[in-house]
Amino acid sequence: MPELLLVVNPRSAGGATGRNWTEIESRLRQHIGGPFDVAFTQHAGHATLLAREGADSHDCIVAVGGDGTTNEVVNGLVDDGGPLRPDLRLGIIPRGTGADFVRTLGLPRDLEGAAARIAQGNVLEVDLAKVYFRDFTGHDTVRFFINEGEIGLGPAACQAVNRSSKRLGPRLTYMWCTLTTMLRYRDRWVTLTLDGGEPRRIHLNNAWLANGQYSGSGIHMAPRARLDDGLLDVVIITHMRPIEKMVRLRKLRSGDFVDQPGVSYTTARRIEARSEEEVLIEVEGEPIGMLPATFEMTGQRLKVVA
Repeated sequence: MPELLLVVNPRSAGGATGRNWTEIESRLRQHIGGPFDVAFTQHAGHATLLAREGADSHDCIVAVGGDGTTNEVVNGLVDDGGPLRPDLRLGIIPRGTGADFVRTLGLPRDLEGAAARIAQGNVLEVDLAKVYFRDFTGHDTVRFFINEGEIGLGPAACQAVNRSSKRLGPRLTYMWCTLTTMLRYRDRWVTLTLDGGEPRRIHLNNAWLANGQYSGSGIHMAPRARLDDGLLDVVIITHMRPIEKMVRLRKLRSGDFVDQPGVSYTTARRIEARSEEEVLIEVEGEPIGMLPATFEMTGQRLKVVA
């Protein structure tokens, strides 16, 4: 049985992964070097099931797709006790719109470069976080993540991205959807409690709960974040006028916005968020539900090929 299992989202990269898989697989086999198995996702959540099944017989499960596919694979490799096996590893071949987690890792985004990293097998232990939340059907549930969660405007923008044709390419699609969502989005009142401290009622535009540094196809939302410090970087943008929103938009990709008025930056291990209004949340670029939600570090780490 090969050591590697590639969990492939054929709909990633606008469907190009599926359409061109024969060529992609040939290139990967040349650069990974050793044998590997392949499993294709067929629906949302399928990557989690494939990863969990594959973990019984493979040491490294490789997500081939975007940040959403990677997150699904992560959720197949862990449970409340952490990774299913101490030697289990996550690999990533980025094929999605965002590819934000790999930016923090410093992984190449081209097939050959990413495959070469898989072949080298160098491992980084990455903090594992989870969020308790209410899904869109009203059920309380849990999701693990390794890059970021978000509350407010960002999840609404992610919905717009997922509904778009993405013909503009990853970066322009995200920026256009962020701009159009920003112009119509109404900030909500949200109460945040960090590490059991005093609750703060905030007229919230957006909040990131970040383990990695990037979201939204290159938005440098948490430039001080580290993947192994046991903390979530909490970046909060409060209510602002439309002209102020436009100024912030220009500074999102550089990360300079975090030093602007109306933005707070701190760290915490546990963040509780609630609101009397309907407020969306997202994880790894995928809208998953709404408040109330609790984001927290698990104290566990997952081995990631870097």
